[in-house]
Amino acid sequence: METRHSYSSPDQFQNQGRSQTPGGPPLPTGLELGNSISESAMDSLAESLENDSTSVAHVIYHYAGLLFGSLSPGFKSDKLLVDKNAETNSYDPVKIPVKNDTLKKQIYDLAFSTLKYQALLEEILLDSGYYSYDMIPDENHQPIMVILCNMMQRHFVKRRQMGLESTIPYIQEIEEDLNKHLVRLNAALARNRIKFQARSIEHLLPVKVREREECGVQLPTYAWINQLRISVPEAVDALREEGYSRVSSIERLHDDGFLQDENCSDVVAFPAGSRERLEETDLVKGGHLIIQDKVCCLGPHSVTPLISEGDDVIHVGVGSGLTTAHLATLTDSFNSTVYGFGVRDNEQLEELQERASHYGITNLKYIPENFLEVQHTDPRLKNVKAVLVTPPDSRSGLLNPVEFIMKEGEDLSILKEMSQESFDTEKINSLVVDQMDLLKHAMKFPKVQVVVYATLSILEEENESVVTKAVEYTNLRTPGTKNPYKIIAPTVPLSPKDLECHPATSRFLKIAPSSSTGGCFVAVVSRQDQAMSASDILARAAAKGLYSLSAEGGDLLEGETVDEAVERKMKRKSPRNKQKSIQKLIRSSKSSHAAEAGHGHHANRKATSPTRKPAKKTKPVRTARINFNQLPDRPRQWNISSDS
Repeated sequence: METRHSYSSPDQFQNQGRSQTPGGPPLPTGLELGNSISESAMDSLAESLENDSTSVAHVIYHYAGLLFGSLSPGFKSDKLLVDKNAETNSYDPVKIPVKNDTLKKQIYDLAFSTLKYQALLEEILLDSGYYSYDMIPDENHQPIMVILCNMMQRHFVKRRQMGLESTIPYIQEIEEDLNKHLVRLNAALARNRIKFQARSIEHLLPVKVREREECGVQLPTYAWINQLRISVPEAVDALREEGYSRVSSIERLHDDGFLQDENCSDVVAFPAGSRERLEETDLVKGGHLIIQDKVCCLGPHSVTPLISEGDDVIHVGVGSGLTTAHLATLTDSFNSTVYGFGVRDNEQLEELQERASHYGITNLKYIPENFLEVQHTDPRLKNVKAVLVTPPDSRSGLLNPVEFIMKEGEDLSILKEMSQESFDTEKINSLVVDQMDLLKHAMKFPKVQVVVYATLSILEEENESVVTKAVEYTNLRTPGTKNPYKIIAPTVPLSPKDLECHPATSRFLKIAPSSSTGGCFVAVVSRQDQAMSASDILARAAAKGLYSLSAEGGDLLEGETVDEAVERKMKRKSPRNKQKSIQKLIRSSKSSHAAEAGHGHHANRKATSPTRKPAKKTKPVRTARINFNQLPDRPRQWNISSDS
């Protein structure tokens, strides 16, 4: 069969207009595949075709081809020759100017599928004779690949056209030519399945990619309740009014079911694929319910048990702003201010501020400066006692990268990484350097008592290794103190069911990807230097009811804060008695803290009377390595194992 080189390239149709559409606007210039794309040209194309229901397929093919071309690592088949004169693809992922989220998701999905099946698609083109061996594919290779991938997903049934379609001419030409060879293309796929004894095309994927896909299909849709707008019980009632019913376990989730999460009291799970339906509810539209993966909620929930009244918090790596907003809602009752770092530009800053306003958040301030350039003596941050670091990472724990991109606005390059079985070592090494820098800088602030480090990675070099080395580095370079920082057990509340397999001795919270949740990592680093934090310990103890300070009892002078009263009382004590008091309060605070972590949300803690009896001593429940693994009869099991 002759090699297919007769297609017209996109630039040949720049001035011809859309076929079969009288008076249609001409295609914009600058749409040559593989070249730098004019952003204005892409916007023009999107505007002219996006809202035309008869041209949706061609818009998807066009943009998916551009995105695939910018992300593809090169040919997978060694039977295809590379043009030696062509430059290596080093372009960043193209921006897709389509405004319709449903259409944009279809573009991302098709480009991602083409990346995953790239090796198979190239083999089909060669085995069917559509491509000749040792040929050099031309600039139409990218749209050929995405259209072929879509055909394969349709089991090579011809796409049903919607009457008189508005078309992009070069896409139309490629699609018609591929349709002429459906039988041979389908036969080539069948031969590949027989060769590898694959029950489905999914079984032709690399093992790790297939496992992620299988879990991702079953992954619930998670959302957190904005308690500034609505209480948890009120949200539950509102969901029932929307037609949802509460279920008792994740195994029982059905189309109209929802489940309150055991570990994060304000998080709710819905069946897989519920995002679009939820987005149409008044709860989501009104900012009462915020759709976000559960793994993104563990960081904020690890911070809140460790702060007290008036403690400010820094969040490094705001991203979409959803995690920062969640942290702000959880800390609002403490009269805390959250400072967000990692804003890209003024446009994003406006978006983040609008979102915070929509959610009713008033205790959040975004600082558009580089966090690494902010001095640890900055007066704006003088009351910061906790830092949440969510650095850029490999996202190796993700199961649904397209869903994540749609919600978090993530870099499209993760589609390339997630379509492969292994991750780019050079990129990982670069990320580790940045992660170390951010974590070490977070520990420099003099009043910071705790740093929470959270990633969506399952790679040890980005997780345990980074935290351990950063703590060792900081401790070695902190003059005058001994081991000022120590890795402590995670503070996410564990249910009795989770603790059935005690003992729990791990210092890190590690979650492996499964059908019930994506993968992630959380570490908590606490300052152990007593001299620097004695005042904070006493103030925290007073706030928790372990140490009584009251105006009626003469403890607080007129206009005096708890911190000021603590400092005054400490000055009256002799060094020996002061040290004994501090040690006693440290032990009491730690014992109470462990008990609180086993009982859930900080709101329960706040309702406790300051004169309550000391809680019974319980075994520490925050010392667990938690691995979510899929079992044949249960979607999730907590395995708790030792970690040295």
